[in-house]
Amino acid sequence: MKNLTNLIFAAAALVVTAGMAMAQGIKAEVPFAFRAGGKLMPAGEYRVQETNRSGGAPILNLVNVEARSSVYTLPFRSNSVAADAPKLVFECSGSACALTKLTDAHGLSYGFSHPNWGKGEDTRVAVIRAVLVK
Repeated sequence: MKNLTNLIFAAAALVVTAGMAMAQGIKAEVPFAFRAGGKLMPAGEYRVQETNRSGGAPILNLVNVEARSSVYTLPFRSNSVAADAPKLVFECSGSACALTKLTDAHGLSYGFSHPNWGKGEDTRVAVIRAVLVK
């Protein structure tokens, strides 16, 4: 009976720990407007958190803290584990930017669909480092 009680407590601790890991997100200051999930998002402080899974794929919520606006995105996984710190990567052409990649609190890297820029247009990449938040 004592082994069963210990097993129940161990399983409960594992569930609580897993829930805490899922609740961890990232925070980043994005100094320019950008497109994500088909929506134009203003510059500002962003918090990114996984909110749910749809058929095994994560649904990420990008929240602009100051503007109190958010967008839910359904990314595709670009690789399983990155050796990098959390970050957001944007591709820009002229003054238009779009979120193209995100590395989360667990080192998982995700890609996002984004506009195709015109032929011959100069593009640049902006990388914004993020910090972990609970």
